[in-house]
Amino acid sequence: MPRSLVYGAGDALIQMMQSTIEAPATIGGLWVLLVSNDGELPTQDNDGRVPVMARSGDDQTYLLVFKNVVKARQFVAASDLEGAEPRMVVRGNRDDIVRIAKSAGVVGTLVDYDPKTQEYAAAGALA
Repeated sequence: MPRSLVYGAGDALIQMMQSTIEAPATIGGLWVLLVSNDGELPTQDNDGRVPVMARSGDDQTYLLVFKNVVKARQFVAASDLEGAEPRMVVRGNRDDIVRIAKSAGVVGTLVDYDPKTQEYAAAGALA
């Protein structure tokens, strides 16, 4: 399994997408997890990293974003992602993160995704 993708969001994800709270209008100020690309995706940042994404049961890909660093670190601990680095999305890195996500076919964002319960706080567009 590619390190930048978390599988298993599955049917629970699809069902929750139908009745979810709307995500923030932009990813600025939220947190992402950066991992080493290792050649898995065609696009990466200058340090060879990509944000962690999740693939749903219908094969759509979502950028995982977190409201705070604590939530991001909880995800890392639950997912056992080696070398994952929480990074706040700011003006200086936002364009890179969006560019990488779009090149990977990301269709939206999941806020505070929990890999154990497969639940999340909100879903929205990639902006």
